[in-house]
Amino acid sequence: MKKALIIGAGMGGLVPAMFLQKKGWNVTIIERDNIHGGGVRTFFHGGHPYTLGPRHFLSPYPEAYEFLNQYVPMRDLTKISYTYMDQDKAFYTYPIHEDDIPLMPEKDQIYEELEKRPQNFKPKNFEELWVSRVGPTLFGKYIRDYNKKAWMIDDNKEMDHGSGIEITVKRHALEKGERHEFKDWFNCYPIALDGYNKFFDIAIEGCNLMLNTNITGFDVDRCELTLETGEKLQGDILISTLSPDLLLEKQFGELRYVGREFYKFVLPLEFVLPENVYQIYYPSGELQQTRIVEYKKFSQYKSPHTLLSMEVPSMSNKLYPMLIKKEVDRAQKYLDALPDNVYSMGRMGRYRYIDVDDIIMDTLEFIKNV
Repeated sequence: MKKALIIGAGMGGLVPAMFLQKKGWNVTIIERDNIHGGGVRTFFHGGHPYTLGPRHFLSPYPEAYEFLNQYVPMRDLTKISYTYMDQDKAFYTYPIHEDDIPLMPEKDQIYEELEKRPQNFKPKNFEELWVSRVGPTLFGKYIRDYNKKAWMIDDNKEMDHGSGIEITVKRHALEKGERHEFKDWFNCYPIALDGYNKFFDIAIEGCNLMLNTNITGFDVDRCELTLETGEKLQGDILISTLSPDLLLEKQFGELRYVGREFYKFVLPLEFVLPENVYQIYYPSGELQQTRIVEYKKFSQYKSPHTLLSMEVPSMSNKLYPMLIKKEVDRAQKYLDALPDNVYSMGRMGRYRYIDVDDIIMDTLEFIKNV
């Protein structure tokens, strides 16, 4: 029986583990934490379900939706986000909505800038792309300081990875009509209070899951791992969801990431945010937080109280790969240097800002060739 070693029991490791086990592979999953499911797992605080960041399923891919929906049935979301402009003392919809422009003090200037947007412009970085889509005033109000805060950078021109920033801006630039986000995508959340947790349990069936297990050495040429105990594990293939620089001892340099700290608190109100408003963004550079999320809107948990989470950018963990060409190129050097039987998957493994749907689609393609 062929053996697969998988590093990481988050979505990036569990989806391929499930497919490989069903194909008859002997699958071992190594996870340093004491739980499986990673950042998408649902936890509970005082009875309130929550995740580390809003983990709704957002995708244009029917195949990804159909795959996940069979294990954790979904409900559609009519999700709206707000952004708070302290200089205007006002809340507006995010993504930027045309109907909010007449309410803004700079409305005449904004309309003039929108009329003058360049055609066939080839931007070199995140700032140029945003300004070409919405003009300098809206970019300054919504994006400039928020983005520097969220990515912990000094200048938006640092972000120059073309395809990554193009996708990001395309999703958020300027909307009209209904204020619900991603109206032409699957935008949903599991019906069960414990979110995706049932899927995680199904995914490990028949697999050997090693929790609380640290890896101290990687021999990618031999497809071998050394554990903290001194035990060595060897497989026919190795799937890693770690940052790819770790597999090759950072020989091309360390890859950059930014993370988040999550602060949760319960308030003595049934709901805090208005109907269908799930989260609020804070673009001001004077405020530490990037957003707050009201989790009852996702989970539909019934309680006279509500749980909110505040997110603050941090370097204490690695959650988001940087949309910087130099870093993306460095990551590609690591990926190209891996042997054919070593696969790097998931957001960190691929060094791409991807979500659950991309992991499923990547696995569907991967499993055809294994």
